[in-house]
Amino acid sequence: MRDPLAPIAYVYMADIYCPSCARDEYGDTLNDPETVDGEGNPLGVVAPWDHCMVDGERCGTCGGALY
Repeated sequence: MRDPLAPIAYVYMADIYCPSCARDEYGDTLNDPETVDGEGNPLGVVAPWDHCMVDGERCGTCGGALY
């Protein structure tokens, strides 16, 4: 069962990514507030309570559906 408080996606490099692909990209630094993407921006977290998923929204890396 999925943790109901876990992020449903991460935002960086002007796209949205599933947690698995974000972990593959940033590893242990994923949740470090000092981590920045290739454009120098901090990583954004999409929490279950602050995002209404749009049908068909997909990860920018693997193409998997985000929910």
